[in-house]
Amino acid sequence: MWYDNRNSDLSRRRCFNFMFSPSTRYQRNAAWLIQLRWVAVIGQLVTSAAVVWLFGIEIPMAKTVVGLVLLTVISNILLTVMFRNWKNRADGHTYPWNLMLGLVLVVDLLSLTGLLYSTGGPNNPFQLFFFVNLSLCALLLDRNWTLAINGLTVLCFAGLLLHHQPLPPLDLGFLPIEKGSDLKLQHLGALVAFSTCSGVIVYFMTRLTGELAEHQEAVREAEAVQARSEKIEALGTLAAGAAHELATPLSTIAVVAKDVEQAVEEQAAVVPEFADVVEDVQLIRSQLTRCRVILDRMAGHAGETIGESFRQCSIEQLSDATIDGLTQPGRVQVSLPSDSDNLSVFVPLDGLSQALRCLIQNAIDADPSDRPVLVDIDREGHASGDVWTWEIRDQGAGMSAEQLERVSEPFFTTKPPGKGMGLGVFLAQNVLTRLGGDLSFESSPGRGTCVSIRLPADSRNSIG
Repeated sequence: MWYDNRNSDLSRRRCFNFMFSPSTRYQRNAAWLIQLRWVAVIGQLVTSAAVVWLFGIEIPMAKTVVGLVLLTVISNILLTVMFRNWKNRADGHTYPWNLMLGLVLVVDLLSLTGLLYSTGGPNNPFQLFFFVNLSLCALLLDRNWTLAINGLTVLCFAGLLLHHQPLPPLDLGFLPIEKGSDLKLQHLGALVAFSTCSGVIVYFMTRLTGELAEHQEAVREAEAVQARSEKIEALGTLAAGAAHELATPLSTIAVVAKDVEQAVEEQAAVVPEFADVVEDVQLIRSQLTRCRVILDRMAGHAGETIGESFRQCSIEQLSDATIDGLTQPGRVQVSLPSDSDNLSVFVPLDGLSQALRCLIQNAIDADPSDRPVLVDIDREGHASGDVWTWEIRDQGAGMSAEQLERVSEPFFTTKPPGKGMGLGVFLAQNVLTRLGGDLSFESSPGRGTCVSIRLPADSRNSIG
């Protein structure tokens, strides 16, 4: 289908999509995680040095500790290289950032478990960093990854309770089971307490991040609504200015055309060849009248029908008002419910019919042949009231996925130059949105386009 809309304020929309896209969020998280892991490496080295040289505590598995710290250093260098390689690539949005961050945090969990295993296990106060790792998971990853790592964390802690390398200066009573200690109440209590705390942290952190994501989405939608309102306001100002500026010259042309018509008619009575000239002048006058009607409708076409009130009309009246004014109304085949005469709607008739007319006209323009455009109108019953559905189908060339994504942008059009301003779909969508309806498109190259419209039968409560 051919669609109106050329040049748009696309940069602003792309800015919002970039700021709130999952790929961008994961990239920011990756950059933050890299810095945090360097801080963790420094902390591990400083802590180990303080334990050995400041407190004089000998670590039996010192080589293991150093090896695990080096593992973190090497993995972070690799992560940095991967991040820099993928961050600025054109296909960076397809990179599995969530998977990469999840695997990095799993490595950190296993590294922390190894460090604790070598330095007293659950007797080591730094076991609390399990909760830090879980908090990072809840902040950086999706819910499924967080739950999976939470389960792995509980298993790691349980493993430390069963088996670890004792460190005599650190003794909270958690002796390794394989060393001859029986499973005591303190082991079970510690495991239950740890599992409960980790579950609470994961629950509230994932809930918090979920609400934050919803808030960001709400902000994004509010910004989009504001941008759309600004465009509509600008279009309304343009329409009013155009109507004011064009009204006087059109009136002058109409007066002159009337005088010319009278003069030519007088000459046609004497010279028969002037009959064709009379028809041309009458055509000029009819087109002038059409221009005046279009100017009167411009405010409604911009989505703000000035002074128009809601009225009750039948769905058949709305359909007739929509068809009236099309360039080829004979190509439109309308299918109405059998009892359409008895079914009424409360709508601003002129503004809504103009919006629907624009969509049907696009369907006509989409197919240069004489094949029909099908308009199926039906009713859906809901507890909150009836909803009317319109399906407008053409048999044109269809649209590509990229065109379909941009179809509702202002000043974007698939029509040839000079055939459309690129505003029709954008303005029609604005009208339908204000009336509590919605508009969607389904299309593919070579198979035409289907426009689906849903609109409440009574739209008066939809106006904010």
